[in-house]
Amino acid sequence: MTLKERPPASTSIAVRAADPVSLQGAEVLLRRSEGTTLLPVDQADRADVVLILAHEVTEETMTWMAEASALSSNPDMRIVLVADRISGPRLARAVRHGLVSVLPRARTGFPEIVEAVVSSRAGGAHMPGELLRSLVEEMRTLLRDPGGGILPGGFEGREVEVLRLLAEGLDTTEIAVRLNYSERTIKNIIFALTRRLNLRNRTHAVAYAMRIGAL
Repeated sequence: MTLKERPPASTSIAVRAADPVSLQGAEVLLRRSEGTTLLPVDQADRADVVLILAHEVTEETMTWMAEASALSSNPDMRIVLVADRISGPRLARAVRHGLVSVLPRARTGFPEIVEAVVSSRAGGAHMPGELLRSLVEEMRTLLRDPGGGILPGGFEGREVEVLRLLAEGLDTTEIAVRLNYSERTIKNIIFALTRRLNLRNRTHAVAYAMRIGAL
């Protein structure tokens, strides 16, 4: 068999879903699909594509994306999102984490999802026109007011909120109550930012944020 005759490499996929039924259904169908390899949870860092299924994109969904980006050992990792609603600011944040495609959950069948997943590995992108316009407007806002989105040192707004409360002496439980997040979300935010910015721990993160003027 010559080089040109070799079949394309399978696309490795990790799946996150807001409910167990969607997760199990996606995993069963991906195992049956040609050209895709479903990775176990403990190998998700090697995924070519992370597929996320949600009805509405929440802060927990955003944490999944941040984790996927921070933990990935694959520099070409891409995220495909299947959801009914995502706000402009969250869309802009998601793109920073590797999001390339957004498919409307209510109007997308599984064959379209698989096609988007496989094509995203080759550089393809799928995004409804209204979301693309929203993303452009969000980018224009950030260009006019850089401080409104990504802060000094690569921190995001909610990360600075968490670090500011850590600096005031609050623990993760108290921060979760103050910001109306789950305690797990707060821990995930801290983990993702320390991993992404190569910081040793939360104390190092607070000190670094203060030193560069993010706090």
